[in-house]
Amino acid sequence: MAKDFKEWLGELKSKCDIVSVMSKYCHLVQKGRGYWTCCPFHLEKTPSLCIYEYEQTYHCYGCKEHGDVVKFVQKIESCDFMQAVEILAKSVGMEVPNFSLKNDDGIEKRKKEKDLVLQALNDAMLHYKENLYKEIAKPAQEYIKKRKLTINQLNDFVLGYSVDYNEMPNYLIGKGYSYDILQKAGLVDKNQKGNFYDPFAYRLMFPLFNMYNECVGFSARILTNDKTKAKYRNSSNTVVFDKSNLIYGLNLLRQQKQKEAIDKIIIVEGQMDVIAMHKAGFKNAVACLGTAFTEKHAKQLKLVSPNVICCLDGDKAGLAACNKIVDILASEGFTVKALKLPNGNDPDEYIKEHGATKMQQQLDNAVDYIDFQIDYLAMGVDFKQSNQKTKFMRDVIALLDKLNSDSEKQVYFKHIRDISGIPTDILRQDVFNRNVTQTEQSSKIEDNLNIEDGSNKALKFILASMLYKKEYVNYNFNLKKYLFNDTYAKLYDLIMSKTNSDQNFRISSLYDEFNFDEEPNLVDIINYNFEENGNNEKYYNECLWNIVEKDLINQQAKLNEQFQNCTDVNQRKQILLSIAKITNRLKNKNMED
Repeated sequence: MAKDFKEWLGELKSKCDIVSVMSKYCHLVQKGRGYWTCCPFHLEKTPSLCIYEYEQTYHCYGCKEHGDVVKFVQKIESCDFMQAVEILAKSVGMEVPNFSLKNDDGIEKRKKEKDLVLQALNDAMLHYKENLYKEIAKPAQEYIKKRKLTINQLNDFVLGYSVDYNEMPNYLIGKGYSYDILQKAGLVDKNQKGNFYDPFAYRLMFPLFNMYNECVGFSARILTNDKTKAKYRNSSNTVVFDKSNLIYGLNLLRQQKQKEAIDKIIIVEGQMDVIAMHKAGFKNAVACLGTAFTEKHAKQLKLVSPNVICCLDGDKAGLAACNKIVDILASEGFTVKALKLPNGNDPDEYIKEHGATKMQQQLDNAVDYIDFQIDYLAMGVDFKQSNQKTKFMRDVIALLDKLNSDSEKQVYFKHIRDISGIPTDILRQDVFNRNVTQTEQSSKIEDNLNIEDGSNKALKFILASMLYKKEYVNYNFNLKKYLFNDTYAKLYDLIMSKTNSDQNFRISSLYDEFNFDEEPNLVDIINYNFEENGNNEKYYNECLWNIVEKDLINQQAKLNEQFQNCTDVNQRKQILLSIAKITNRLKNKNMED
C-alpha cells in the first residue's frame, strides 16, 4: 500500500491514462504530439482542446480550461476533488484508503455519525414520500392538484407529507435510530415537556439534496392559511446541512450535465418556481433556499455552466435580490443576464398565465446585467429633481467603474442617456475624467509592469525548458536568486530535486502541488509553445541574460544611491569598485560573478 496520499494519488494517475479517460467523453483526433477535440466546457465547432499524452495534461486554447485527469473528471462530472478521485479509482479497481482517518478515532467517530445522519434523512425522505399517497394526506394532495403538478415532478423532486407531530419520529425510532441521531439530523425538536416531535407536522415536504444527490434536509410548506406560522420551514443547520451553501435543483442539473452540456443556468426564487420551470421544460432552473446568494453558491454553479440568467420575482424585493446576485456572479467570472418579469410576476405565476412559449421569449430577451442594474438604479428616480438626478449619476458612475476598460463603459452611455436624459458628452466627461497626477502615476505603474512582464516572459521560457528537459538548459546556472515569486521558486526546487536525483518528472503531478486557478503563469509554462521562438537555444541564452542584466542594473542603481549618500572615503572607494565590476559585467555580458 502507498505510504501517503500523494504517493497513492500518483499510482492512481499512472493507471488512469488521460487519453483513455477523456475518450469516453469526447471524440479525439490525433494530430502532431497531441489529441484534439471540441472542448466539452464551452460551445464550439472547431476543436481547440488538446490532450498531451506524455505530460498527461489537457489545455483548451479557446476557453483556457486546463488540468490533469482528476481536474477533467471534476469538471465534466461537476464534482469535487475527492469524488473525482473516487470515480477514477473505481474505474481501475483501486480502493481509496481512508488516509484522513488513520490513527484518529475522533474523526472516524464523526464520520460514522455523519453517515448515520444521512441514512436517517434518506429513510425519512422515503417515508414522507409514501405518506403523500395515503388518504390522510388529503390537504397535500389538494394542494398538488391545485398547482397541477404531475407524477414526474413528484418523483423528480421526491415530494412528501408529514402527517402529524409523532408519526415520523415513531417510525424512525422503530427502525433503530436514536433520538440523539434524529436530533442531529434535524428531524425532531423537543418541546417544553421534554418530548420529541416532528417540527414539519402537517406540511408538504421538499427534500433538499446536496450536489452528490444525498438528502441533507427538508423545506416544508404550510398547507393552511394560519398567518401565525411561517409559510416555509427549513431544516436547521446540521453536520450535513448548511442552508447558506445549498442550491435547490442543483442535483438534477448535475445529472442532466452528465447527459448533455448545460448552456446556461436560470436562477429563480423558490422551490415552487423551480418545479414550475421544470414542468414547463426549463430543466436548468435552480433556486437558493430562502437565504442570501453567496460566493459559495456561485462556485457550485460554475461547475455546471459559466452562463446565468437571473429571473427572480418581479416585485421590489425580488429585483433588489437580483441586483445583488448579478454582482456576485459577475465578480466570479460568469456571463450574466437578468430578467424582470412584467406586473411583478414570479416565474410560476407567469408560466401559469402565459405558458412556456412566452416564458422562453422573456428569457431570450433577458438583458446584460449592467443594463439591468442601470434600470434598477433608475427605479423611483424623478429625473426632474436635480438632487435625485445627481445621486443617480454618482451611483451609475460607481457601477461603471467596476468595468475593466473605457470601451466597455461607453457601451452603456446610450442606455443611461435614454432613461435619464443626461447627455452622453457629460457622461463621458464624468466617467473618463482623470487628473494629471493619476495619469502620470498610472503611466509609471504601466512601465513597471512592462519591465516585470519582460522578465516574466523570460522566466516562463527558462522554467518551461527545464520542465521539458531541453538539451540546451544549463542546470548549473543558479536561477533561484532571480525568481521574483514563491511559486516560481517552488517549481524550480521541484524540477531541480528530480534532476539531481535522476527521477522522471511527471508533469501532471504539478496539479497536486499548485492551485492552477490562482497561478495562470504555470498554465503558460506547462503548455509552452517552443515553436514560436525560432532558435530556442539562442533564445534561452538571451532570456538568461535578460534577467541577469535587469538584476545587475538594479544593483548598480542601488550602489549609485549609496555612493551619493556616503561620506566615508574608504567606503566610497569600495562602492566605486563594485560599480565598476558591474559595469564590466554589463559590457561583456558576463552571466556569472
